Amino acid sequence: MSLKIKAISGVKWTTISTVVVAILQLLQLSILTRFLNPSDFGSMALVMVVIGFSQAFLDMGISNAIIYKQEISHEQLSTLYWVNVLSGFIVFVITVLISPLVSIFYGEPELKKLIIIVGITFIIQPFGQQFMILWQKEMRFRGIAKIDIITKTVSLFFSTFLAYKGFGVYALVYGRILAVTCQTALYVFNGLNEHRPSFIFKINNIGEFLSFGLYQMGEKTINYFNSQFDTILIGKLIGLEALGIYNIAKQLILKPIDIIGPIITKVTFPTMAKIQNEKTRLKNIYLKTLNYLSSVILPIYILLIILAPEIILLLFGKKWLEAIPILQILSVYGILRSIGSPVGSLLLAKGKANWGFWWNFFFLFYVPIGIYISSYWGMIGISWGLVIMAISGTIPNWFFLVRPLCGAKFIEYHLSYLLPLTISSIVFILLFLLKYFLEFSPIVNTIYISILSFIMFTFLNRWLNNQFYEDLFSLYRK
Repeated sequence: MSLKIKAISGVKWTTISTVVVAILQLLQLSILTRFLNPSDFGSMALVMVVIGFSQAFLDMGISNAIIYKQEISHEQLSTLYWVNVLSGFIVFVITVLISPLVSIFYGEPELKKLIIIVGITFIIQPFGQQFMILWQKEMRFRGIAKIDIITKTVSLFFSTFLAYKGFGVYALVYGRILAVTCQTALYVFNGLNEHRPSFIFKINNIGEFLSFGLYQMGEKTINYFNSQFDTILIGKLIGLEALGIYNIAKQLILKPIDIIGPIITKVTFPTMAKIQNEKTRLKNIYLKTLNYLSSVILPIYILLIILAPEIILLLFGKKWLEAIPILQILSVYGILRSIGSPVGSLLLAKGKANWGFWWNFFFLFYVPIGIYISSYWGMIGISWGLVIMAISGTIPNWFFLVRPLCGAKFIEYHLSYLLPLTISSIVFILLFLLKYFLEFSPIVNTIYISILSFIMFTFLNRWLNNQFYEDLFSLYRK
């Protein structure tokens, strides 16, 4: 199978899985907000900050090193497998040790228990991690899609059942543990038929993987801290209930990135890695990826801004109405963040994990200061602070990363997303004016505006962004 056909198949199956998974997660969130309080979601948000921070250390960045390195021996894979398992146990022990400190910092005794219970996933997950990465490297996205869908479906029903039975925040905790366990079991069961790690542990043979991985681990750690500093600060200064409301809005704006992001990282990274030395071809793929990503994801954020009141009311109910302005502001942040996201695949494809580390290291000083200053204006201030910082990073992102990696010129780079941005701005103005004349129920407004936006985006893309329009329908037919 050619690289192009594999990429098309990868896009198809990754799209199916991410859309279905996103719908399942959104359905789960909508159901659980009926049973749980904002403070429950605030507690879980803080737990996931600790877990997510620790997750960066789980495989020591080895997963992406396996994809980047085109030739790997069985001996190296076996050693890397046991390094993953060992690091999982070490991360779990560290998580247990720091849980009392987190609990004391926020003045919430229950956090210690929650963090330790969710931390059990660090022991489970490494046993299936390498099998998933090998499938991704071989671009076997059909199998990955099936496992993702099965896992999230099981988690949905289990978490909903526990919430109905009054388990509170533990419905979220136990749902996550079951999801990780189910995913690991499926990868191990299927993976052992193709690759059975031997009991080999020769650390000297994996030096280049560890070098690549350490930068990756450092980048992920710093990047995650930067992306979660708002959660850390709100939980400390404003309280768990406010954090729960803010986090609901934040989860919603991250959904489009969660849907489209995996298509970018899972498909374009191995595709770019295979042509890493063909600079012109690499540039064309990157710019086309940026244009297509913007063309798909910007309309979603435009709808989130326009329909924020209807979405919050329909999905979560009246007790979450405070999240409406936060959702609208963070949608602008989501647009800017999605524009910069493809550079991650470009960095890894060129083996420049160290560049990503230093880039995020700079923002480690910039982001916390910006968020701390904007926190004086509460959750709204923090939301606008994120938008301002995202805008300020757009040109440096091109100059320091994209330009030297693939040779994209200033005009080439910015035109790739400015055309979809222009189309989205036109649709936004028309829908904003139109909404003043609509006096229907929230569900009718949502359906009516969604249909109109689809028609507008289709017409404008066919007229102004024809290459995207033609390729999208060509992909659909294939």
